[in-house]
Amino acid sequence: MPFEQSAGGVMITGESIMHYRLLTLIQGLKSEIRGMRLTSKGRTCYSIIKSEYGLKGSREKVLVQIQEIMDMIKEEYK
Repeated sequence: MPFEQSAGGVMITGESIMHYRLLTLIQGLKSEIRGMRLTSKGRTCYSIIKSEYGLKGSREKVLVQIQEIMDMIKEEYK
């Protein structure tokens, strides 16, 4: 099960951690496209996605590519 409940809240476990991390990176990239940054000193979601997944192109092109990767991951879970 990807979630565990404890006295203080809910915890994501197992393979779901990477899935939810990717979701967060995608949402961060969408924010960066709109002109916002999630951190002032850390790496951008754009640079993290490009380096971890080996993608190339503009922010918009990388967003399309990473969403395709996310769709493939979703198909694996079905």
